Amino acid sequence: MAYFTAVLAPEGSGDDRDWRSVDIDLEAGSPDELGDALRGAVDDDRPVLAVLEREDEWFALVRTEGDIDVKVFVSDAVAAAESAYAPLFAELPAATGRPVHAARDEDGEADGETGLEEDGDADEGTAEPARSESGVAEDVWAGDPELLGDLGVSAEVLVRLATSSADPAEATVEIGELLGFADVLESLR
Repeated sequence: MAYFTAVLAPEGSGDDRDWRSVDIDLEAGSPDELGDALRGAVDDDRPVLAVLEREDEWFALVRTEGDIDVKVFVSDAVAAAESAYAPLFAELPAATGRPVHAARDEDGEADGETGLEEDGDADEGTAEPARSESGVAEDVWAGDPELLGDLGVSAEVLVRLATSSADPAEATVEIGELLGFADVLESLR
């Protein structure tokens, strides 16, 4: 499966905000390392947003602005923990407020577990995430759902897109439409 990455920076503010792509290769690393790379890609303290997608699996957003700490949100932390970008998501708090780590079976393969019992207590990486009656894992997103709130995408909308969209590209396009960068994002695909 392929990855898609884009780095975007706004020019202007409010309704007059235009987004442009920033030419930078996103290397896997910690949030601080990625934040430093994003800050170095622009000349001032404006926000910089990285959009990452793993085809048919998950999307992630990474934002930094000036000296503000890096904010990260991922739609499926369990799947993302098995990706090339795993270091970026390693210490994110889960929807329940606890770190998400995919458990591994005897062969070292991810078994889809998050290390959280249904009541939210940590259990050394052996319990499954809460599941709905249909057996679908719920609330596997992690990170800061408020990272786009001041730009126009509320935490509620971001979580809804993370939990309801089967296609990560559709979710990021919808985010792009809300913020005004959908055309730029699609031109990069």
